[in-house]
Amino acid sequence: MDEIALTDELKSDFIDYMVNLDGSITSRKTIKSYGNVTVRIFSKYKVLNKDTAKEMLKRWGKKTKIRAVLCKLNDYFSYNDIDYTIKLPKSKRIPRKIPDILTREELEKVLDTCQKEERLILSCIFNFGAGLRISELINLRWEDIDWSNWSLENKTITAKIKNSKGGKSRIVPVPHFTIAELYEYCNDIGNLNQEGMPNNGRIFDFGLNTYDPKLKIIDADEWEAKYEEMAYDIIRHNIINKRFRYLTNKHITAHSLRHSRATELHEKYSIPLTTLQKWLGHSDISTTMFYLHLSAKDDIKLMEQVGGV
Repeated sequence: MDEIALTDELKSDFIDYMVNLDGSITSRKTIKSYGNVTVRIFSKYKVLNKDTAKEMLKRWGKKTKIRAVLCKLNDYFSYNDIDYTIKLPKSKRIPRKIPDILTREELEKVLDTCQKEERLILSCIFNFGAGLRISELINLRWEDIDWSNWSLENKTITAKIKNSKGGKSRIVPVPHFTIAELYEYCNDIGNLNQEGMPNNGRIFDFGLNTYDPKLKIIDADEWEAKYEEMAYDIIRHNIINKRFRYLTNKHITAHSLRHSRATELHEKYSIPLTTLQKWLGHSDISTTMFYLHLSAKDDIKLMEQVGGV
């Protein structure tokens, strides 16, 4: 088969496959993005063949998830025993840019300028395990923290980071000072129960009861996706960009905080790579190694130990 017709029936069935059958896409944001690209493909083109696929990549390749959606279409064809495969040209691999990282002194200087809740948000992003993604912080709940094991003798406890990137969950340690700050915050917002333990619910409120209440009743899933996008923008622009912009020689993002944390844990505290991989939630240890700004420095240290003749 040289080409396949892009019908409305195929479009609906393909979107249903991505949402309900595929299982590899767990992020609402990704599903929405793939859905938008799919609608664009089926609106613009009547058939899918080698030429139209090439044209799509040229037209939208740099700005959309077009290649990923075309690959997903191949999965759909295989799943449904449709004798067609989109032959995609090899993509040019763009070198990954290593984000700027913070020193401990720079981070503490910025934290001193923050309001109490902002400081706690940044502290959680940095201190939970080897650092949290913004989406993980938004979805962090009081019941995810193992409060039952918190005591004077056991001040450092764990938290479960649920449904993270790729639908995976992981358990990470949380330092005692961050736990103490969270408990104090929970008390400040009146969220402790009669036993003095936190009630269930999201830790940080970016408008849970005020953001688009009508949509929340009509379509809870759509509301959830839009709420997360709104909360993401608040953290990214109103907290991270705002507070770190004074570091004029560095561009700091939430990813920078994770890179900084992982580097510090490995370099200063000798946390093994495999442990950092688990704490970061990486499937491939090569991703963890990319996070560590140590390669040249480590090479020099190793060579100093080895010496020569």
